[in-house]
Formats: sequence, structure tokens, C-alpha cells
Amino acid sequence: MARAKQNYESGHDLLKARRAELGLSLRQLGAMTGINASHIKDIEKGRKEPSITKTLRLLEAMSIPVKEYFQAIGYEEKKGKMVAVQGIEPRTLRI
Repeated sequence: MARAKQNYESGHDLLKARRAELGLSLRQLGAMTGINASHIKDIEKGRKEPSITKTLRLLEAMSIPVKEYFQAIGYEEKKGKMVAVQGIEPRTLRI
């Protein structure tokens, strides 16, 4: 099922909105990803930045394309590459 393109303020908003759309509780998503429910809550509230590994597990569990997530955190596709939008501070991704 295709989803309508939406604009999100951040990757946190995208994750939270998708979890709600799927009707998943924090515990259910935690069980699907192996990530503690309280840690997911902190990620959704923007209190913690997930590692790239945890980000990928969350995206996969909720069928969120990686490109969509990176657009939500301030990147855009140019010439086949994801680049930071002018005016935002580049992010360091933890592995």
C-alpha cells in the first residue's frame, strides 16, 4: 500500500508517525527491533539520537525507505547522492 508523501519536522517525527500509523505500541516495536521501548520513546521525543544500526532496524521494521528518513532529517537527493540541504548543520552518524 503506497503512502501519501508527508513533510516531517524531523526523523523523530517520521518514526513516531509511522509507528502510530501501523498501530504499534512502543513495546511491540521494541520486540520487533530488539530495541528497548524506553529507548525508542527517547528517540521519538528527540532526547536521544539512534545509532545508524538502530535507525536501520527501526526503518526496516516499519517499512520506511532509507531515502525518506534522510529527507526527513534534512537531506535531499542531488545527482544520485543524498546531500545536506544548505543551511543545516551536517550530522555525524554513529555506527
